[in-house]
Amino acid sequence: MVIVSQIPIAVSKAYSPGHITGFYSSPEDSLGHQDSKFQGSLGAGFSIDRGITSNVRVFSSAEKKYEIKLNGFSDYDLKVSKYVTEYYLNIVRKPVFLSVDHVSDLPIGFGLGSSGSAALSLSYALNDALGTQFSEIQAAQIAHEADICCNTGRGTVISEFVGGLEIRVDIGGPGIGRVIKTELPKDWFVVILCIEPIDTAFYLSDKFSLIKRRSMNFLGNQMTKILEKNNTVKNFLELSHDFASEFGITTERCHKPLNQLKSEGIVSSVALFGHTLFTLVKSESLKTVCEILKEHPGKLMVCRIDNLGARLLGDSV
Repeated sequence: MVIVSQIPIAVSKAYSPGHITGFYSSPEDSLGHQDSKFQGSLGAGFSIDRGITSNVRVFSSAEKKYEIKLNGFSDYDLKVSKYVTEYYLNIVRKPVFLSVDHVSDLPIGFGLGSSGSAALSLSYALNDALGTQFSEIQAAQIAHEADICCNTGRGTVISEFVGGLEIRVDIGGPGIGRVIKTELPKDWFVVILCIEPIDTAFYLSDKFSLIKRRSMNFLGNQMTKILEKNNTVKNFLELSHDFASEFGITTERCHKPLNQLKSEGIVSSVALFGHTLFTLVKSESLKTVCEILKEHPGKLMVCRIDNLGARLLGDSV
């Protein structure tokens, strides 16, 4: 690889929030569609004001090459980022070297939507830096395709694309799927306890029991309809807890803190997929929740809902 100039010919920066899924349904007939834009999931979740910023530098080069780093390190298996980067490299005519640096304040593998956040922010930044002139929806669809093809998510990208507390009522990627979005005011807090990571790909692959997958899809579909009729935070949390409980997810690492919060009248659930407890509370309950969760091992995070969704930050890297 020969970089013609050490000075980048273009730079860009974009951000995508993280996301927590409370429950979902990913029917098999949608997965059989050849066009990934029409694949996805129903369900509900919310975007958080912690996420991933993707910094892109474009250099003149003798051949098409790239490097991808996460928080300054390149020894990560960033398959969705590779997918998105190679997609754009295949489009541009001139050989360029792409330097990608993801800056993340999301713990990886805990069900906080990091793969979708990386793909979406990167697609926005590459589209801007390379001048490929995709619309925001088209750039988001590329990220959605990466998430689907890499088996790291079904509805994460469209959720992070719109932001807020969302109900995905029609399957599909950005511009195709239909989302009901609720913006929560700043007196709502998200409290998260990250205990242990889980490989999301396992639950989305054929290795996961077909019977359980079908059962999840049926229940998630019913819950989506219920929440659409009665769209409240309380109902979302209760449905999420019932979904996680039905499939034994609440009986593992999160069992004790879930029960302690319940004893204080606070409904919480487990992020899909990670040994990660979450709840949404107003400011008057925040101290109680944090005091309980501090007693348990794991990384405690307090943040808010991101109501804006993914966005381009400009050309300052």
